[in-house]
Amino acid sequence: MVNFLHLRRAVSGVALLRNNRSSATCMVALLSIIFLSGCGGDSNSGQLFEETPKSVGFGGLPSVEFSDPNFLGDHFSGSGSCAVCHNDMTDDTGKDVSIESSWEATTMAQSARDPYWRAKAAATIHNHPNLKHEVNDTCTRCHAPMANEAARKSGETLEIFTESFTTENKYYDHAMDGVSCTLCHQIEDTGSLGTTESGSGNFSIAEFPASDKENRPAYGQYADPVGAYMIANSDFTPAYGAHMSSSAMCATCHELKTHSLDAEGNVIPAELKDRFQEQQTFTEWNNSDYRDGGSNAASCQDCHMPKIETTVTLASSGTDLRRSDFREHTFLGANTVMLDMFENFKQELGIQAEGFPEAIQRNRQFLKTAAELQLVGTRSEGDHIIATLKIDNKTGHKLPSGYPSRRVFVHLAVTDTSGALIFESGKINPDGSIVGVDSDTNFNRYEPHYNSISNESQVLVFEAIMADANGDVTHSLVEANRYAKDNRLTPKGFDKTLVDNDVAVIGAAANDDNFNAGSDLFEYRIPVNAEGNYYIVADLIYQPLAFGHLESLFQHTEVPEVDEFKTIYDATKLRSEIISSAISQHTHHQPDPL
Repeated sequence: MVNFLHLRRAVSGVALLRNNRSSATCMVALLSIIFLSGCGGDSNSGQLFEETPKSVGFGGLPSVEFSDPNFLGDHFSGSGSCAVCHNDMTDDTGKDVSIESSWEATTMAQSARDPYWRAKAAATIHNHPNLKHEVNDTCTRCHAPMANEAARKSGETLEIFTESFTTENKYYDHAMDGVSCTLCHQIEDTGSLGTTESGSGNFSIAEFPASDKENRPAYGQYADPVGAYMIANSDFTPAYGAHMSSSAMCATCHELKTHSLDAEGNVIPAELKDRFQEQQTFTEWNNSDYRDGGSNAASCQDCHMPKIETTVTLASSGTDLRRSDFREHTFLGANTVMLDMFENFKQELGIQAEGFPEAIQRNRQFLKTAAELQLVGTRSEGDHIIATLKIDNKTGHKLPSGYPSRRVFVHLAVTDTSGALIFESGKINPDGSIVGVDSDTNFNRYEPHYNSISNESQVLVFEAIMADANGDVTHSLVEANRYAKDNRLTPKGFDKTLVDNDVAVIGAAANDDNFNAGSDLFEYRIPVNAEGNYYIVADLIYQPLAFGHLESLFQHTEVPEVDEFKTIYDATKLRSEIISSAISQHTHHQPDPL
């Protein structure tokens, strides 16, 4: 009987021994990485290329000021005013389902304090100062939406990436409350939700004069809201809005198209529908079996806002009315790395929220439902073991979805009965880089898509790689013109031969007959020198921040926000999460001699 726990430890131990080779051997290995790594793009490995420069930081840390979540504005109120009644809530079992305290430990709540987002936006402005206004407006529309909308309604321009954007600025509290209660719950159903026109932050919020503030709606899912107490204490009127339970509501920010630059650095004029698709999570879902009317129909809220099975009192004061079908405001996702940064750098990021350790555990467990990795079979073929693996995407969108800093990859290791490591593809280093991945040595390249892997320098990486007007790899959103590669795992029901270009599979995966409709089937050809038992361990791993992508950003540590984020990232030990694992044993027999 194989002790697979010991097997995992053996794989880790052998990998550690590999790291402690003699300096001469390490130098040979380093030179091999620099000059002999696999070529990026959809080509075979073996071409020569150089490493890109390693980043150097200055050790800066952010000093983001605390904000007041209790602010009362003409158009919005802070989350603190909602917490008065919508915390201290429990279901029938006594479980705490408080709205504000669940929400505050999410990336939604901390969207304007996200140090990665701040670094990317600041670096873009630094590199393209002529786009300062466009970057501020586009980026704050969904990361600091209350401030953006309030400024628009006042005919003003919001500039948050400046030293003068402090607590003295009248929009500071609006901005730092993130994607907050009175932003989402005031979004109107204009009839266009779920269309290209309503995406890219083009949500609509009605305007009310100061004398009529109490008529500002707070849309919710219940058709018979009780309003007197809420109106008197918040100046918002609860109203029924069926759209609050629809995926189209989420599409306002999770469908984003942006302008591109031409080869000379000029903005390419284009209608919204023809711009670069930064993320198309809603359209991915709408092409899956999870879409409305699909065979596995499920909305964004069904997965990311878990339903409470008992009744819940919606307010801790003012009413004892209990409701069914209440959904937790935990906004489950996958970015435990950012939540870990929020927890460990609260003071520097100006965060007052609690509950991040619990949020990390919730999101970690949620991520494990995203996909299943299976070792479906092994066989001997000459002096090779052929291991066939399959991944099934269990999400309603591509995996990973969202901003193209994210990747999912396969780590596979093979040991013999002595514990000696025979083969390893996809080994992750402590700094977050992956051995053998082209982009982690040279961020101007990318790892090809594979249907079959036969050496350790090949790694199966599911990702979207942006390209500029010249067709070169870019990690800058404003420079992105198209995707050079998109082999992210498609959702169930997604037919890559029928979807439009906005969500197309791009690169070698487009011609991979085993890659489509929510799954990918692939093989490893593992060289072995002797007969006997071999043990195979495979992990499907998620990284929200790909190493090469970050190295490109960290070339600009002269930008304070970039240097500050590098300091945070370098101090953060959590770099990735295991989604799914598979373990198998194979008895190898050499072919009989002729």
